[in-house]
Amino acid sequence: MREYPYNYLLRLSFVGTNYHGWQIQPDKPTLQGTLKEALEKILNSPVKLIGCCRTDAGVHAIDYVANCKTYKFLEDYKLLRGLNSLLPPDIAVREVRKVPPDFNARFNVLSKTYLYKIWNCPLRNPFIYPFSWHLPFELDIGLFSDALRLLEGKHDFSGFAKLEEERDTLIELKVDWKLKGNLIEVRLSASHFLRYMVRRIVGTAVLVGRGRLRLEDVQQFLKSKKAPYTAPAHGLHLESVYL
Repeated sequence: MREYPYNYLLRLSFVGTNYHGWQIQPDKPTLQGTLKEALEKILNSPVKLIGCCRTDAGVHAIDYVANCKTYKFLEDYKLLRGLNSLLPPDIAVREVRKVPPDFNARFNVLSKTYLYKIWNCPLRNPFIYPFSWHLPFELDIGLFSDALRLLEGKHDFSGFAKLEEERDTLIELKVDWKLKGNLIEVRLSASHFLRYMVRRIVGTAVLVGRGRLRLEDVQQFLKSKKAPYTAPAHGLHLESVYL
């Protein structure tokens, strides 16, 4: 079969609540499957759809990059308009543009930033509840911050990951966090991430902030001892993808 002659970069945003992650799975709604179906309907042709990374069920994306290889040509703006007319309201395509045939959304990414939101208050906030981890317990912000700072820099993060394939576990991580009233926003940036890595980092910092773990435990996790807790998926957002 001949190579696909056309390649389109897609930038999209999505709410992951109703999906079992990015990657196509049999008999389950996924983001890749939903987008692929819309693309093939518009182009009336098979497509090869590649995402910049997997996402777990329930994870959101403010910025996600994919590329679509196809045999059919369509003007960028027509493909953009067509996709947004067919896709459900929890997925929005923000940009479509033609890219060279060798562009690959997975391998051309230089770095990514993830945002994790924690609502630290006894009362729920229904307006941010679907997009944050509701933590109704008292949290020592100083210890929470100290735990995150221990993880900044270049470390082996295999203790914070579910390793399903051979990956480079030595990662240089940039950490930033802000407190906005009751809302805690944690941003983690790196060239690549391991599965569950962000959620286990946040879960570990929270357990330290609650006095359930010590800072010495965090140091042990950096020596490949497994971190014990994975924060909920719905607080996680892929915020920025850099090409």
